[in-house]
Amino acid sequence: WEPRLYYYIRRIVENENDVWDILQETWLAVFQNIRKLQDPLKFPTWLYRIGHNKAVNLLRKENKYAQITTEQIANQYENNTTISVVKEQAELVHKLLGKLKLAHREIITLYFLEGFSINEMAQIIGVSEGTVKSRLYYAKHKLHEVLRGKKDV
Repeated sequence: WEPRLYYYIRRIVENENDVWDILQETWLAVFQNIRKLQDPLKFPTWLYRIGHNKAVNLLRKENKYAQITTEQIANQYENNTTISVVKEQAELVHKLLGKLKLAHREIITLYFLEGFSINEMAQIIGVSEGTVKSRLYYAKHKLHEVLRGKKDV
């Protein structure tokens, strides 16, 4: 789970050292509170929620905005023959996500890149399912606008 959680937190937090600190704090919280997890099938949602909260708390403390780096996306792929294609795609993803608000970036990441359900996303972010659906709708709309070149979001 750590590589995926790292990637998710990295989209929220800019500084790599902060990401590693948040990961450590997240795993520490997991080990300290694992007995509170009633349904083991909900572990991924619970884990991401803890990581999300730690990252958001840091942002509040430091008032930062997240950025995703091309290298991060490309580094997830080990096959050197596809690395140039991946870097090109990663560059596009980086540019597109960079034009979205943090809330929209987060929703797009959780839904399309991490594959979480609406319910799971609501639990991770700490909002209602209706809010997740609304944010997802508007995030897709903003992403579509960016893709069509109509607007710099």
